[in-house]
Amino acid sequence: MEMPDLADLIWLFEDEPFSEFEDMPWPVGLQSFRLRRGTREVLFSLDPTSGEAYLTMYEAGEETMSIGRLRRLESLTVEKRDEYEGLVLLFATGDLDPLRLQTRPVIRLSWNVMRLGVW
Repeated sequence: MEMPDLADLIWLFEDEPFSEFEDMPWPVGLQSFRLRRGTREVLFSLDPTSGEAYLTMYEAGEETMSIGRLRRLESLTVEKRDEYEGLVLLFATGDLDPLRLQTRPVIRLSWNVMRLGVW
């Protein structure tokens, strides 16, 4: 899986990654980044070795959605343009649209998935 440098992820999420286990520094094991903008917050967790990602979003401290175990990722790309910053997750299978996590100016998630039964 292609992914940005750790420095780019730290820049995007404005913080260092943290792990449940102190003895597992980057890139070993599940590493998490947390970002808050106003009342919205995102927790993005990534296991660079297995290429799996997890995403949880919060509004005013309450969990609003969680997408767990995103697998078969081909690449993660940090996007920077004008007033927009975000992360694009591209899947190895060509039949899934990229997942886009906007981090600036607001936290927003977009993913155009097919209706159940269309797959």
